[in-house]
Amino acid sequence: MARLSGIFQSAATLREAGALLSAIIVAVVFSVWTPYFLTLESITSVLVVTSEMAILAMPVTLLMIAGEFDLSVGSVLGLCSVLVPWLMVTWKFPPIVSVLIAFIVALLIGYLHGSLVHKLRIPSFIVTLAGLLFWRGVVFVLTQGFPVRVPPDQVWFFQFFAHRFPNGFNLSLIWFLAYAAILFLILTYDRFGNWVYASGGNERAARKMGVPVDKVRTLLFMLTAVSAFLTGIIQVARFTSVDASRGESLELEMIAASVIGGASLSGGVGSIVGTIIGCLIVGMIRNGLATAGIASYWYTAIIGLLILGAVIVNKTTGRLRTKWAT
Repeated sequence: MARLSGIFQSAATLREAGALLSAIIVAVVFSVWTPYFLTLESITSVLVVTSEMAILAMPVTLLMIAGEFDLSVGSVLGLCSVLVPWLMVTWKFPPIVSVLIAFIVALLIGYLHGSLVHKLRIPSFIVTLAGLLFWRGVVFVLTQGFPVRVPPDQVWFFQFFAHRFPNGFNLSLIWFLAYAAILFLILTYDRFGNWVYASGGNERAARKMGVPVDKVRTLLFMLTAVSAFLTGIIQVARFTSVDASRGESLELEMIAASVIGGASLSGGVGSIVGTIIGCLIVGMIRNGLATAGIASYWYTAIIGLLILGAVIVNKTTGRLRTKWAT
Protein backbone atom coordinates (compact mmCIF):
# COMPACT_ATOMS: atom_id res chain seq x y z
CA MET A 1 0.00 0.00 0.00
CA ALA A 2 2.90 2.37 0.80
CA ARG A 3 4.36 1.62 -2.64
CA LEU A 4 1.00 2.41 -4.27
CA SER A 5 0.75 5.66 -2.31
CA GLY A 6 4.29 6.63 -3.32
CA ILE A 7 3.49 6.15 -6.99
CA PHE A 8 0.42 8.36 -6.74
CA GLN A 9 2.32 11.05 -4.81
CA SER A 10 5.08 11.08 -7.45
CA ALA A 11 2.48 11.58 -10.17
CA ALA A 12 0.96 14.44 -8.20
CA THR A 13 4.36 16.14 -7.96
CA LEU A 14 4.70 16.21 -11.74
CA ARG A 15 1.27 17.80 -12.03
CA GLU A 16 2.20 20.46 -9.48
CA ALA A 17 5.01 21.60 -11.74
CA GLY A 18 2.54 22.22 -14.56
CA ALA A 19 0.19 24.07 -12.20
CA LEU A 20 3.04 26.26 -10.95
CA LEU A 21 4.06 27.11 -14.53
CA SER A 22 0.43 28.04 -15.28
CA ALA A 23 0.33 30.29 -12.21
CA ILE A 24 3.48 32.10 -13.34
CA ILE A 25 2.05 32.60 -16.84
CA VAL A 26 -1.23 33.98 -15.44
CA ALA A 27 0.66 36.36 -13.14
CA VAL A 28 2.87 37.62 -15.98
CA VAL A 29 -0.08 38.11 -18.35
CA PHE A 30 -2.08 40.18 -15.87
CA SER A 31 1.01 42.12 -14.75
CA VAL A 32 1.56 43.22 -18.35
CA TRP A 33 -2.15 43.71 -19.03
CA THR A 34 -2.97 45.96 -16.08
CA PRO A 35 -0.60 48.10 -13.95
CA TYR A 36 -2.82 47.65 -10.88
CA PHE A 37 -2.36 43.87 -10.66
CA LEU A 38 0.85 44.04 -8.59
CA THR A 39 -0.29 46.74 -6.16
CA LEU A 40 -0.53 45.85 -2.47
CA GLU A 41 -4.31 46.17 -2.54
CA SER A 42 -4.55 43.76 -5.49
CA ILE A 43 -2.15 41.26 -3.93
CA THR A 44 -4.01 41.22 -0.62
CA SER A 45 -7.29 40.77 -2.50
CA VAL A 46 -5.86 37.76 -4.35
CA LEU A 47 -4.61 36.25 -1.09
CA VAL A 48 -7.99 36.70 0.61
CA VAL A 49 -9.79 34.98 -2.26
CA THR A 50 -7.15 32.25 -2.48
CA SER A 51 -7.15 31.52 1.25
CA GLU A 52 -10.93 31.24 1.47
CA MET A 53 -11.10 29.06 -1.62
CA ALA A 54 -8.27 26.81 -0.46
CA ILE A 55 -9.81 26.17 2.97
CA LEU A 56 -12.70 24.50 1.15
CA ALA A 57 -10.87 23.21 -1.95
CA MET A 58 -8.27 21.20 0.00
CA PRO A 59 -10.82 18.84 1.62
CA VAL A 60 -12.66 18.63 -1.72
CA THR A 61 -9.36 17.45 -3.22
CA LEU A 62 -8.93 14.84 -0.50
CA LEU A 63 -12.38 13.53 -1.30
CA MET A 64 -11.58 13.44 -5.01
CA ILE A 65 -8.35 11.55 -4.28
CA ALA A 66 -10.46 9.03 -2.38
CA GLY A 67 -12.66 8.61 -5.44
CA GLU A 68 -15.73 10.67 -4.47
CA PHE A 69 -17.25 14.07 -5.28
CA ASP A 70 -19.10 16.65 -3.20
CA LEU A 71 -21.24 18.99 -5.28
CA SER A 72 -23.07 20.35 -2.23
CA VAL A 73 -20.26 22.39 -0.65
CA GLY A 74 -21.54 25.71 -1.99
CA SER A 75 -25.02 25.11 -0.60
CA VAL A 76 -23.66 23.84 2.73
CA LEU A 77 -21.52 26.98 2.96
CA GLY A 78 -24.59 29.09 2.23
CA LEU A 79 -26.65 27.26 4.85
CA CYS A 80 -24.05 27.50 7.60
CA SER A 81 -23.26 31.15 6.90
CA VAL A 82 -26.96 32.07 6.87
CA LEU A 83 -27.80 29.96 9.91
CA VAL A 84 -25.48 31.88 12.25
CA PRO A 85 -26.94 35.41 11.83
CA TRP A 86 -30.45 33.94 11.41
CA LEU A 87 -30.24 32.27 14.83
CA MET A 88 -28.87 35.46 16.34
CA VAL A 89 -31.64 37.61 14.86
CA THR A 90 -34.60 35.22 15.08
CA TRP A 91 -33.88 33.33 18.31
CA LYS A 92 -31.55 35.86 19.98
CA PHE A 93 -28.86 33.22 20.44
CA PRO A 94 -25.38 34.43 21.45
CA PRO A 95 -22.79 34.32 18.63
CA ILE A 96 -20.85 31.41 20.13
CA VAL A 97 -24.00 29.28 20.43
CA SER A 98 -25.05 30.10 16.87
CA VAL A 99 -21.60 29.17 15.54
CA LEU A 100 -21.59 25.88 17.49
CA ILE A 101 -25.04 24.97 16.15
CA ALA A 102 -23.89 25.69 12.58
CA PHE A 103 -20.79 23.55 13.19
CA ILE A 104 -22.92 20.63 14.42
CA VAL A 105 -25.26 21.02 11.44
CA ALA A 106 -22.26 20.84 9.08
CA LEU A 107 -20.98 17.68 10.79
CA LEU A 108 -24.39 16.03 10.51
CA ILE A 109 -24.75 17.00 6.84
CA GLY A 110 -21.35 15.50 6.05
CA TYR A 111 -22.18 12.33 7.96
CA LEU A 112 -25.55 12.09 6.20
CA HIS A 113 -23.98 12.42 2.76
CA GLY A 114 -21.29 9.86 3.57
CA SER A 115 -23.81 7.41 5.01
CA LEU A 116 -26.13 7.67 2.00
CA VAL A 117 -23.20 7.04 -0.34
CA HIS A 118 -21.70 4.07 1.46
CA LYS A 119 -24.59 2.41 3.26
CA LEU A 120 -27.08 2.65 0.39
CA ARG A 121 -24.40 2.53 -2.35
CA ILE A 122 -25.74 5.64 -4.07
CA PRO A 123 -23.15 7.46 -6.21
CA SER A 124 -21.77 10.53 -4.45
CA PHE A 125 -22.51 12.61 -7.54
CA ILE A 126 -26.24 11.93 -7.09
CA VAL A 127 -26.29 12.30 -3.31
CA THR A 128 -24.44 15.60 -3.26
CA LEU A 129 -26.31 16.94 -6.29
CA ALA A 130 -29.50 16.36 -4.32
CA GLY A 131 -27.80 18.02 -1.34
CA LEU A 132 -26.87 21.00 -3.48
CA LEU A 133 -30.53 21.56 -4.35
CA PHE A 134 -32.03 20.67 -0.97
CA TRP A 135 -29.73 22.73 1.25
CA ARG A 136 -30.01 25.70 -1.12
CA GLY A 137 -33.77 25.40 -0.77
CA VAL A 138 -33.43 25.47 3.02
CA VAL A 139 -31.37 28.66 2.70
CA PHE A 140 -34.16 30.31 0.70
CA VAL A 141 -36.74 29.17 3.25
CA LEU A 142 -34.73 30.68 6.13
CA THR A 143 -34.01 33.97 4.38
CA GLN A 144 -37.17 34.33 2.29
CA GLY A 145 -34.80 35.68 -0.35
CA PHE A 146 -33.65 38.65 1.79
CA PRO A 147 -30.18 39.28 3.27
CA VAL A 148 -29.66 38.43 6.95
CA ARG A 149 -27.36 40.77 8.85
CA VAL A 150 -25.30 40.18 11.96
CA PRO A 151 -26.57 42.43 14.77
CA PRO A 152 -24.24 45.47 14.95
CA ASP A 153 -23.43 44.92 18.62
CA GLN A 154 -22.26 41.35 17.88
CA VAL A 155 -19.97 42.05 14.92
CA TRP A 156 -16.92 42.15 17.22
CA PHE A 157 -17.15 38.39 17.83
CA PHE A 158 -16.52 37.52 14.19
CA GLN A 159 -13.28 39.48 13.97
CA PHE A 160 -11.61 36.36 15.30
CA PHE A 161 -12.35 34.70 11.96
CA ALA A 162 -11.54 37.49 9.50
CA HIS A 163 -9.92 40.53 11.09
CA ARG A 164 -8.49 42.95 8.53
CA PHE A 165 -5.07 44.33 9.43
CA PRO A 166 -3.99 47.91 8.55
CA ASN A 167 -1.74 46.63 5.72
CA GLY A 168 -4.76 44.99 4.06
CA PHE A 169 -4.02 41.38 4.96
CA ASN A 170 -6.81 39.32 6.48
CA LEU A 171 -6.78 36.91 9.41
CA SER A 172 -8.28 34.29 7.10
CA LEU A 173 -4.79 33.90 5.63
CA ILE A 174 -3.60 32.58 9.02
CA TRP A 175 -6.52 30.15 9.16
CA PHE A 176 -5.62 28.94 5.68
CA LEU A 177 -1.90 28.46 6.43
CA ALA A 178 -2.60 26.51 9.62
CA TYR A 179 -5.24 24.36 7.93
CA ALA A 180 -3.02 23.70 4.91
CA ALA A 181 -0.11 22.63 7.13
CA ILE A 182 -2.31 20.17 9.04
CA LEU A 183 -3.85 18.61 5.93
CA PHE A 184 -0.47 18.44 4.17
CA LEU A 185 1.10 16.58 7.09
CA ILE A 186 -1.85 14.18 7.32
CA LEU A 187 -1.92 13.44 3.61
CA THR A 188 1.86 13.10 3.26
CA TYR A 189 3.06 11.47 6.48
CA ASP A 190 0.07 9.97 8.29
CA ARG A 191 -1.44 6.53 7.77
CA PHE A 192 -4.78 8.17 7.05
CA GLY A 193 -3.20 9.89 4.04
CA ASN A 194 -2.13 6.50 2.69
CA TRP A 195 -5.68 5.28 3.19
CA VAL A 196 -7.03 8.25 1.22
CA TYR A 197 -4.75 7.54 -1.76
CA ALA A 198 -5.39 3.80 -1.61
CA SER A 199 -9.19 4.24 -1.43
CA GLY A 200 -9.25 6.15 -4.70
CA GLY A 201 -6.35 4.42 -6.42
CA ASN A 202 -7.58 0.85 -6.17
CA GLU A 203 -10.61 0.38 -3.94
CA ARG A 204 -10.73 -3.40 -4.22
CA ALA A 205 -7.05 -3.81 -3.35
CA ALA A 206 -7.39 -1.31 -0.51
CA ARG A 207 -10.28 -3.25 1.03
CA LYS A 208 -8.32 -6.51 0.80
CA MET A 209 -5.43 -4.83 2.61
CA GLY A 210 -7.70 -3.79 5.46
CA VAL A 211 -8.22 -0.12 4.58
CA PRO A 212 -11.58 1.09 6.04
CA VAL A 213 -12.60 2.69 2.75
CA ASP A 214 -16.17 3.54 3.76
CA LYS A 215 -15.05 5.08 7.04
CA VAL A 216 -12.33 7.12 5.32
CA ARG A 217 -14.73 8.51 2.75
CA THR A 218 -17.42 9.31 5.33
CA LEU A 219 -14.87 11.22 7.41
CA LEU A 220 -13.86 13.15 4.29
CA PHE A 221 -17.48 14.07 3.56
CA MET A 222 -17.69 15.39 7.12
CA LEU A 223 -14.43 17.29 6.63
CA THR A 224 -15.68 19.00 3.46
CA ALA A 225 -18.90 20.03 5.22
CA VAL A 226 -17.00 21.41 8.22
CA SER A 227 -14.65 23.26 5.87
CA ALA A 228 -17.68 24.76 4.14
CA PHE A 229 -18.87 25.88 7.59
CA LEU A 230 -15.49 27.50 8.37
CA THR A 231 -15.36 29.29 5.02
CA GLY A 232 -18.92 30.46 5.53
CA ILE A 233 -18.14 31.89 8.96
CA ILE A 234 -15.09 33.70 7.56
CA GLN A 235 -17.30 35.28 4.90
CA VAL A 236 -19.88 36.25 7.51
CA ALA A 237 -17.06 37.98 9.39
CA ARG A 238 -15.93 39.82 6.25
CA PHE A 239 -19.33 41.00 5.01
CA THR A 240 -21.46 40.92 8.25
CA SER A 241 -24.37 40.07 5.96
CA VAL A 242 -25.46 36.93 4.13
CA ASP A 243 -27.92 36.53 1.28
CA ALA A 244 -29.57 33.45 -0.19
CA SER A 245 -27.08 33.23 -3.06
CA ARG A 246 -24.02 32.88 -0.83
CA GLY A 247 -21.85 30.04 -2.12
CA GLU A 248 -23.74 29.49 -5.39
CA SER A 249 -21.64 27.70 -8.06
CA LEU A 250 -18.76 27.50 -5.58
CA GLU A 251 -18.60 23.72 -5.97
CA LEU A 252 -17.53 24.19 -9.61
CA GLU A 253 -14.71 26.52 -8.57
CA MET A 254 -13.55 23.96 -5.99
CA ILE A 255 -13.43 21.18 -8.56
CA ALA A 256 -11.73 23.55 -11.01
CA ALA A 257 -9.02 24.45 -8.49
CA SER A 258 -8.47 20.78 -7.63
CA VAL A 259 -8.25 19.68 -11.26
CA ILE A 260 -6.02 22.60 -12.24
CA GLY A 261 -3.78 21.62 -9.32
CA GLY A 262 -3.42 18.11 -10.71
CA ALA A 263 -6.18 16.10 -9.02
CA SER A 264 -7.64 13.30 -11.12
CA LEU A 265 -11.38 13.03 -11.70
CA SER A 266 -11.04 9.25 -11.49
CA GLY A 267 -9.44 9.34 -8.02
CA GLY A 268 -6.10 8.31 -6.57
CA VAL A 269 -4.15 11.43 -7.57
CA GLY A 270 -3.92 14.91 -6.10
CA SER A 271 -2.09 17.00 -3.53
CA ILE A 272 -2.52 19.87 -1.11
CA VAL A 273 0.20 21.97 -2.74
CA GLY A 274 -1.31 21.50 -6.19
CA THR A 275 -4.74 22.53 -4.95
CA ILE A 276 -3.33 25.68 -3.34
CA ILE A 277 -1.68 26.59 -6.64
CA GLY A 278 -4.97 25.92 -8.42
CA CYS A 279 -6.78 28.25 -6.00
CA LEU A 280 -4.09 30.88 -6.55
CA ILE A 281 -4.62 30.68 -10.32
CA VAL A 282 -8.39 31.05 -9.95
CA GLY A 283 -7.91 33.93 -7.49
CA MET A 284 -5.52 35.74 -9.81
CA ILE A 285 -7.89 35.35 -12.75
CA ARG A 286 -10.84 36.68 -10.74
CA ASN A 287 -8.89 39.66 -9.43
CA GLY A 288 -7.04 40.27 -12.71
CA LEU A 289 -10.27 40.50 -14.70
CA ALA A 290 -11.69 42.91 -12.12
CA THR A 291 -8.64 45.20 -12.16
CA ALA A 292 -8.60 45.13 -15.97
CA GLY A 293 -12.26 46.19 -16.05
CA ILE A 294 -13.41 43.02 -17.84
CA ALA A 295 -17.06 41.98 -17.45
CA SER A 296 -17.55 39.37 -14.72
CA TYR A 297 -19.21 36.81 -17.01
CA TRP A 298 -15.86 36.21 -18.70
CA TYR A 299 -14.67 34.73 -15.41
CA THR A 300 -17.09 31.81 -15.67
CA ALA A 301 -16.12 31.19 -19.28
CA ILE A 302 -12.41 31.17 -18.45
CA ILE A 303 -12.90 28.80 -15.51
CA GLY A 304 -14.72 26.41 -17.85
CA LEU A 305 -11.82 26.52 -20.30
CA LEU A 306 -9.33 25.98 -17.47
CA ILE A 307 -11.14 22.84 -16.31
CA LEU A 308 -11.13 21.43 -19.83
CA GLY A 309 -7.50 22.40 -20.37
CA ALA A 310 -6.42 20.89 -17.04
CA VAL A 311 -8.17 17.59 -17.81
CA ILE A 312 -6.49 17.46 -21.22
CA VAL A 313 -3.09 18.14 -19.67
CA ASN A 314 -3.65 15.53 -16.97
CA LYS A 315 -4.71 12.94 -19.54
CA THR A 316 -1.71 13.72 -21.72
CA THR A 317 0.81 13.55 -18.88
CA GLY A 318 -0.85 10.34 -17.69
CA ARG A 319 -0.26 8.73 -21.09
CA LEU A 320 3.34 9.93 -21.06
CA ARG A 321 3.95 8.45 -17.63
CA THR A 322 2.43 5.16 -18.79
CA LYS A 323 4.65 5.18 -21.86
CA TRP A 324 7.78 5.92 -19.82
CA ALA A 325 6.88 3.20 -17.32
CA THR A 326 6.74 0.61 -20.08
